[in-house]
Amino acid sequence: MSANGRVTLGMLLDSLGPDAVTAICLPGGRQTLVGAPVIHGAGESLVAPVEGALLLVTGRPDPADVQQAAAAGVAAVVVRGPVNLAALEEVAGAAGIALLAAAPGLAWGQLYTLVDALLAIVAPASDLGETTAADLFALANQVAARVGGAVTIEDLAMRVLAYSTVDGQRIDDLRREGILGRRVPEHPTHAEEYAAVLRSDAAVWSYDPREYLPRLAIAVRAEGEALGTIWVIEADVPLASDTPQILAEAARNAAPHLARLNLAADEARRTRDEWLGWLLRGVGPVGELATSFGLDPGEPVVVVAIGSGDGDVFAAGHAGDLLRTAYRAYRMRGVVGAVGGRAYAVVAADSTGPVLRRITAGMLGQIEERLGGRWRAGIGRTVPSVVQAPLSARQAEEALRVMCGPFATGRVGGHAELSAALYLQELAVSMRATPVHAGEPLSVLVEHDASHGTEWVRSLRVWAAKHYDVPRAAEALSLHPNTLRYRLRRIGELIALDDPDVRLVLALQLRLHAAALRPGTNGDG
Repeated sequence: MSANGRVTLGMLLDSLGPDAVTAICLPGGRQTLVGAPVIHGAGESLVAPVEGALLLVTGRPDPADVQQAAAAGVAAVVVRGPVNLAALEEVAGAAGIALLAAAPGLAWGQLYTLVDALLAIVAPASDLGETTAADLFALANQVAARVGGAVTIEDLAMRVLAYSTVDGQRIDDLRREGILGRRVPEHPTHAEEYAAVLRSDAAVWSYDPREYLPRLAIAVRAEGEALGTIWVIEADVPLASDTPQILAEAARNAAPHLARLNLAADEARRTRDEWLGWLLRGVGPVGELATSFGLDPGEPVVVVAIGSGDGDVFAAGHAGDLLRTAYRAYRMRGVVGAVGGRAYAVVAADSTGPVLRRITAGMLGQIEERLGGRWRAGIGRTVPSVVQAPLSARQAEEALRVMCGPFATGRVGGHAELSAALYLQELAVSMRATPVHAGEPLSVLVEHDASHGTEWVRSLRVWAAKHYDVPRAAEALSLHPNTLRYRLRRIGELIALDDPDVRLVLALQLRLHAAALRPGTNGDG
């Protein structure tokens, strides 16, 4: 049941389910009424009216935060992450306030939207003709009723935050899939379609994809910054003539909601990335951190590191968001975030294997399309528990450096299979103070080629690559075998080719020399 825009805790818990929120303490029982969600930082003073509210407390709240909420008339407090639940439960029970725990992987902005949606469904706005809306779902219904078409409100990641539920309004498969999946499905026309809307200050018509119904859309902005978009479908009956003006008004009304959601999402992202950084370094309450991310502290995990070599913090965050979406789609347990200009994932070992590499490689292609650059991934070795995640993280970083450098091919590489490339990488780093080709025996041949116009260095490189097989090397060089044998005898007059140590050093120098000349590589990862 609901009353005055509120729902019972029982309805809230049953509707959202244990994957979103669970009850820790219900002193007033499941019939306690809760109202609109309010996002509040731990340790901050409560200044806004919060009586009867569902208080989403970000950060690491302590008992004083629960006591303050109870004194202010808050109906229920929601916490998440590494907190002392026993201490909070004791205070909540004594103060008579409900205490709930949000799921580790659920962002505060997502929970806010879920609760808003529930309130909109069970306690819809009483007057759809009003120009202001209590929440995004009510706003979508207001606009749909006034313009005569189905409405969705989206964020910049094309996630569907709210949609109209007015009876009788037609939608197409694109809109239906977006509502069911809470994200607009991929389509080749979307990049330009959304860019056109975000470039304009007024409503813009969109007729692509051609197989779907026409749409009129407008960007939602706050102080010039784009926060999202509002879309309305034109079906069998033309939209109202003043639809552009109505959408402009709706965009102004939606801006505070989207700004609040963005702030909550940013706060959740910062907290997640900070905790992930602790996990990767083995700092802080590792067991609690692992549990907050849905991992068993004692189970095997593997770390994935993703980067482009330039350390762009914004790009790393966006890449992490894309990778997180892909991993969740394949039900891979773990946490993904951005730390130090790279994206990292700590994944349960039972999620690894060929599918992890395949999904990661596929997402790197999408990341390059959206952000540009040359993105690569390194995968550490599986470690027995989350406590040893720092070891797998260091291995993933080493593998990433190799994948971004000249000694590996492909997009994704595992530390276990890159031993030779890792050795060459370390050797190249140790020789970075001087040119790779400096020093005998290679320098003698480089100088001879420069002075006499010969191709002895190339001949030796091909000869070594063909396992010192003269006929095969001669074929690759388009030479007669006797010509190559003569060339090798001449080289042997300058350096001791028959000496196994000289030949070993020369082979390494040739490999490093070729890597140094290869364009478009970055050895820093």
